[in-house]
Amino acid sequence: MVRRMLALAPVAVVAMGWAATDVCAQSRMIAIDSARRLYDVDTSTGIVTQFGTATSNAGTTAGLAYDCASWTVYLSSTSLDSLFTLDVESGAATLIGEYGDSSVVMHGLEWDSSTGTLYGGTSERLFSIDTESGFATLIGATGVSGFSNLGYDSDNDVLYGTNSGADSFYSVDRSTGAFNFIGPLLGGSTNPNAMAYDSDAGIMYMIDNSQDNLYRMDLESGEAIVVGSIGASLNILGLVFIPENCDGGPPCPGDIADDFGNLGPDGMVSFGDFLALLGLIGPCPGMVPGCEGDIADDFGNLGGDGMVSFGDFLALLGLIGPCP
Repeated sequence: MVRRMLALAPVAVVAMGWAATDVCAQSRMIAIDSARRLYDVDTSTGIVTQFGTATSNAGTTAGLAYDCASWTVYLSSTSLDSLFTLDVESGAATLIGEYGDSSVVMHGLEWDSSTGTLYGGTSERLFSIDTESGFATLIGATGVSGFSNLGYDSDNDVLYGTNSGADSFYSVDRSTGAFNFIGPLLGGSTNPNAMAYDSDAGIMYMIDNSQDNLYRMDLESGEAIVVGSIGASLNILGLVFIPENCDGGPPCPGDIADDFGNLGPDGMVSFGDFLALLGLIGPCPGMVPGCEGDIADDFGNLGGDGMVSFGDFLALLGLIGPCP
């Protein structure tokens, strides 16, 4: 019966035409705490709302970074000294590899889109990180003590840093690792632990774990200007902005192939994606949610379940159309 339904799914797509609802992604500011809980951040009020939890294999979670070109969210684990990718919808964390130094405790993580480089910040040191292996290569000393966090202004090509030891704001020399002092955070903020640049609004945001506030950074003076309380003491260590559009925009769920069923997103959910799914039916490797084609549960509700099955075909029926 299931095989017959799978065979009929592409036919149903043709019959439905373009009546499907577009549920592709919108810009989001996302945070993660040390206990793996994921939050949406309201940048107008500071309030955070939990929407999921990263899988337990990630250990103690910290910095987040986003590569817009490949639609990849990176996650740092401070307990495992390792780099992961993160599916924010399912919470699935997939190990890339260890940093190669158990002493790094990589709190800071940021993607530099100008060079395609992932940077990591830890106590007194700046690293570049290989996104294929996870190995961290030392760039140099920051010149400041305490945990460092990173935020990249993609509009002006400047990497910034905060430091928990001095509660100050810095520009970062990516060739030497040096933190160049801009100014104190002020505003009562101490123990800064997460930072991300909203490229839609042109604003750098920061969360601290002393006052538990969201701040807007003055990039010239270094002052942290309070937006509002995050609502609780959560030990948030990672913050990342995922824009709606970059390099053509992120893919819609279900955009896994071109019109001929060849794997690789083409900006459109169409008959080709159904063709590709036919060749992917079965369990994901290790039954980890979020593998290619695994976009829904058995009932067609979006979110991977570790299996490519009839539910994924059902989900595609509601996704037909162009990605934004």
